[in-house]
Amino acid sequence: METYDYTCIRLTDWHHYKSIIRRFSENWAFRGQADASWILNNAIERTDFIQLHKGIEVEFLAEFQRGARNYLTRDETPEHLIEWLALMQHHGAPTRLLDLTKSPFIAAYFAFEQTLVTKDNYVAIWCLNVNHLKSRALQALHEDFGNDFKASGNRIHEAVFDRIFHENNRCLVFPVEPFGMNRRYSLQQSIFVSTGISHQPLMKQLLFLGDSLGRSVVKLEIPAACKKEALRELQQMNLNRASLFPDLDGYAASLRLRYESLKSAEEILHQQIDRLEDSTFNFIP
Repeated sequence: METYDYTCIRLTDWHHYKSIIRRFSENWAFRGQADASWILNNAIERTDFIQLHKGIEVEFLAEFQRGARNYLTRDETPEHLIEWLALMQHHGAPTRLLDLTKSPFIAAYFAFEQTLVTKDNYVAIWCLNVNHLKSRALQALHEDFGNDFKASGNRIHEAVFDRIFHENNRCLVFPVEPFGMNRRYSLQQSIFVSTGISHQPLMKQLLFLGDSLGRSVVKLEIPAACKKEALRELQQMNLNRASLFPDLDGYAASLRLRYESLKSAEEILHQQIDRLEDSTFNFIP
């Protein structure tokens, strides 16, 4: 079984998480997962069909494009491949893209929202240094695309991505940002990473980072028992289904989670006792 030398840090509680994320700069992006035992993988990696033959991803994309035009206006129709993949991702069609967010708190919301609270369960916030991913990807691709990068200011632009996608043979992971982002992805501060090969596991392709993997990929594990506390604080930041998914479905889900996160009578009683004890202590001469 393949082992991956990323850094894993098990945290004690929600406050520990809030403290440690201050160490991460704007170079990092985050992904929340409801179960810390899950590794990182993209949606197409989890399908049965992707292993059928090398060109099946292109066939899947072409069929989506043909059908989607029946539902899109001219202005809504993507112009570039990256935008098509982002549209597919948005509507639940599997792609080689993996969603991340630039906000560690939005990532935490997605981790806690669906987690099951058990005694030993942990959620995970995966942290990827996307600037380092980009730098290492540019190095790996420089021999074939050096002139393109020089002309575009060291950017993996649409023409380069198109070739990587269709050649489907470069083992690496790199960040991509579609020029056109829909409202939901803008609210979620989304950024994507893409694999260079559709039919190989994302974690395996991260090995192109070599010795820097442990410094570029970090998994923070938080006890799932912190769910109510975390969701209450995130609600105070206006991070909920309604704000991240601005439609009636999002509002209904946010309302359910808000009520499920209300303090129990026992929690309120303990809080009142703690306040009383603090107040008594303060008046001791």
